[in-house]
Amino acid sequence: MLLPLVCGCLFGEKRRTLSPSDEELLVAKADPRLRKEAETGGSDPFAAIVLYRNNVFLHQSEALGKSSLTVLNEMGRTVILLLSSGQIVPLLKDPDLQKAAWIGPQGLLARLDPSLELDLLARFGAGTEDRDVNLLLRLVDVGGAGEERSVVAAGFRVVTKAGPTWVVTGPMMGLLKLLEIDRIIYIEKAGTERAGVPVTKEVPHSKETIPEILDREKTNPLPARGDTAIHPHTIPRPGNDNETRKE
Repeated sequence: MLLPLVCGCLFGEKRRTLSPSDEELLVAKADPRLRKEAETGGSDPFAAIVLYRNNVFLHQSEALGKSSLTVLNEMGRTVILLLSSGQIVPLLKDPDLQKAAWIGPQGLLARLDPSLELDLLARFGAGTEDRDVNLLLRLVDVGGAGEERSVVAAGFRVVTKAGPTWVVTGPMMGLLKLLEIDRIIYIEKAGTERAGVPVTKEVPHSKETIPEILDREKTNPLPARGDTAIHPHTIPRPGNDNETRKE
């Protein structure tokens, strides 16, 4: 009977003690991955997407400013926040917050085309995040059966493969699982390109291997997004790096 606890200790996973009301709140408003983060109490910050009942800029900026939360992007009633595990439950206690979902470490957002991040915000706000979307995936190389299994596990099916560029279709929220696949280095919406035709658009670092990417980011970290905690009635916008958001 002690085996699960022992295993948890061996792998360094600690479970927080939450009150019944907090547990109920997590079930009602948070997705399973976000609930796990609140329960295990990880130390690293991460990005989460949140939906409010009213426009974020007009109605939530003061409350977010007082909580010292950092806004990474926002559109209408939807916002992407930088959180720590201890901030999850207090955030969910806001009666104006309807739902929240895990995205992942902030650095993974660099793999998203800016227009796709805005599409994610729009769909989450409209409640259509579970509908299928066509995506272009740029892999580190041509990929194979292992990469396809990972894509399928994220809820997508492969439509076409053209070298390191794959076209896939699946639910928008499955995008968050695609971000965790290290072999995928860039994701964008499938546009007007014909299926089976290689995409020639240059993607930063698309020819690097994973070890090369990790080594480069250690010696030359990604530029800061320019995000700061919200001040009342003011939502700061990102800087002019390659992750600049435009609306």
